[in-house]
Amino acid sequence: LGFLCPHRLANTTLSLRRTSPEQPPAMALLRLSGAFAALASAAQACSIIAVGKDASAAGYPMVTHSDDSGPSTTDVRLVRVPRKKWPKGSKRPLYYWQIPYPRVVSSTLSSEYAPLHGQKESVPIGEIPQVEETWAYWDTDYGVQNEWGLSIGESTATAMTVGWPAIPEKPYGYCRVGIEDLSKIALERCKTARCAVQTMGDIAVEQGFYSADSGEPSAPAFSGSSEALVIADAEPGELWIFNVATGKNNASAIWAAQRVPSDHVVSVGNSFTIRNLDLNDAENSLYSPGVTKLAEEMGWWQPSEARYPGHFDFFGAYGYQPVNGGFPWELPHIDRVISYYSGRRMWRVFSLLSPEEGAKLDPERGNLPKTKDPYPPSVPAPRASVTRRMVMDAHRDHYEGTPYDLTKGMAAGPFGNPNRGKTPPKLAGQWERALSMFRTSFSFILEARPNRRAITWFGYDAAHGTAWLPFYGAATEGSPPTHSSPEGNMSTFNSKSGWWAFNLVNQYTDRNFKVINAEVLANARRIDDEASKNVERWEAEVAGKLDDEALAVLTQRSNDFAVSKVDEWWALAWHLIAKYGRYVVTYNESAVSGTDAAGQFYPTWWLQSPDVGFTAWSPKGPYIGIPDMGCGGVVAGGAVNLLQAWPASAVAGSPLLLWFAVTAVLSGVYAVGRRHGRAQAHSSGCYDQYVHMHP
Repeated sequence: LGFLCPHRLANTTLSLRRTSPEQPPAMALLRLSGAFAALASAAQACSIIAVGKDASAAGYPMVTHSDDSGPSTTDVRLVRVPRKKWPKGSKRPLYYWQIPYPRVVSSTLSSEYAPLHGQKESVPIGEIPQVEETWAYWDTDYGVQNEWGLSIGESTATAMTVGWPAIPEKPYGYCRVGIEDLSKIALERCKTARCAVQTMGDIAVEQGFYSADSGEPSAPAFSGSSEALVIADAEPGELWIFNVATGKNNASAIWAAQRVPSDHVVSVGNSFTIRNLDLNDAENSLYSPGVTKLAEEMGWWQPSEARYPGHFDFFGAYGYQPVNGGFPWELPHIDRVISYYSGRRMWRVFSLLSPEEGAKLDPERGNLPKTKDPYPPSVPAPRASVTRRMVMDAHRDHYEGTPYDLTKGMAAGPFGNPNRGKTPPKLAGQWERALSMFRTSFSFILEARPNRRAITWFGYDAAHGTAWLPFYGAATEGSPPTHSSPEGNMSTFNSKSGWWAFNLVNQYTDRNFKVINAEVLANARRIDDEASKNVERWEAEVAGKLDDEALAVLTQRSNDFAVSKVDEWWALAWHLIAKYGRYVVTYNESAVSGTDAAGQFYPTWWLQSPDVGFTAWSPKGPYIGIPDMGCGGVVAGGAVNLLQAWPASAVAGSPLLLWFAVTAVLSGVYAVGRRHGRAQAHSSGCYDQYVHMHP
């Protein structure tokens, strides 16, 4: 199959058409655009987990979000937007929100967003009529939770359409609302998830929806051009999935929303998940006018493909399905990348939170719009079986104990480090994408508890090394300076910032992840347990008080607790630096028992690796391990060159080196023959050669 990628002439929208094998790919766009930038993956490639009220051990729904930021810095403030009444005729401004600090400058929204140090108010890119009264809520780059318990988790998704904001820097943009403002407006105006999805959908259609991760017209980022949300409410206690993309001609929006059964758990990993939308079931399905029209026009979906009459596969129609490996500006094998980048997380969440249902799913199926027998958007879980701790631990997961375990293998190093950094954009290959990521700026677990007792459990930095601290959705004031101060930005170290405390510990953990993270995680779980007990104690303390008085006390208690735990985390950082420095484990100053010299020994399996070189060392070489084979070292010629680089005396004097050299030559000959046999000589990348050698 090839792609036709015509510019939609009205408003220069770019969209895709899946074509038949006879239709050649249109190359006009490639010629027009010149050099392409490398694919910019979604800057906020985030994960969502949600639990229905009947599956929840607590009896109310939960929804989460991990803010897995890209290479840019992120504004990490937890901001309080207050309840407010507005004069008749007021307008609600729409902004082009930034990821770095400050995400917006707007005294209209909150005093915490007011200009500081010469900052200027952000210029709106649009406006809508304001309502008479707006609710208070917690805010980050996306809206979090409001005073009534309405709670939102976000995950950037893929789409077959792309749209851009109407800002001076993007003269090709015509849309005026992103998921940032949509999620915030929903919290400002709604108490229920149904109200939220309808409100967001209506505004998106009217104003035109854009994703902040859509790339440029010369290199559109279909892998990040849409958004997925899961919304929970305290009363009646529902969960809804919301998927939205730009509409036809870089304008309007196409969206769908589906209610989740109350005994289900949900997993979203950077894709749409609405598969079987019943267009005749207004109780459980909401959608934009003419939701199937563009898909039918472009050949992405036809009514004959419906699983049941009147049903529509929203993801199958509007999710991005790369063909022939994707476009030149995208990552190599982009189809495979996004399929498992998304699908593996979905499988893992289902297997952790609903093991019986997870066992029915194939972890290697992947998750693309046209995947056969795709993963469901949610699966049932036993009644009252999913605890908040289970959800927290799912966010801390690296596939431990599975074939995809990121704490295993040479890439994890000697100490089981699951963190994987950036790689050159055009080098074919792929890391597993875990739920817990080193690049997470913050995450939260939202409990949609009734009676204005909803809680935002907020944690900084990577989930595998954070403690989630409780903040009430109906708090009477903002978070403490540890969480709200503008001085706590990512580019300037600040010992008063909560984010820096958790980030420092997680960075230091990379020194010996297996040993240090175990201690970090024990402290995090201790704080989790302490926080749970404190919430019960605080609420017992205010029982019988008037609501405003009770909330003032709860706010003070939670803020004081957050400050004390950040202080403890700083103390933990200094403790870990002292204890695990010098590649030993230090307990005290005793000459006898104060230090465990073997506490950070390299493991034997790692030392025996030829790449490391410890057991391969000989007086005549190699001295620093077997040289990296690189591309040439994989084939026979490269292996011979490698042999020539080593002195004969070194080879003869080292049985291990002799074994490696002979194996390299034989493997190289085999690889060359296999490539010729399969007519794969065109593959020149190291990764491809490795795959050819290792079926």
